[in-house]
Amino acid sequence: MDEEKKVNETTEQAPKRRGGRKPMTAEEKAAAAKARAELKAKADGLKPTVIVQFQGAEVDMDTLVEAAKADFRQTKKRTPITDLKLYVKPEERMAYYVANEKHNGSVTY
Repeated sequence: MDEEKKVNETTEQAPKRRGGRKPMTAEEKAAAAKARAELKAKADGLKPTVIVQFQGAEVDMDTLVEAAKADFRQTKKRTPITDLKLYVKPEERMAYYVANEKHNGSVTY
């Protein structure tokens, strides 16, 4: 029984070690903060690439947007595009657009 008390006393007295990271220096903290800020700026400016695949055909959405803008500019040369909604119908291989909430058009791909 005395041996059990000794084992319990030694385990209770020994400080418990906590796992984790070692403390960072001021330079390391500044570098980590800068890296996080750069990563956050990159994430905020993310522009995803969207590709529609249908029956073996593949179309990049950025290409369709540029085609819709070009088609709109052919009819309304001086009107800036402030709003553009694109509706893609892959079964027809057409993309319909509404520019500035009042001008309609379509492009094929």
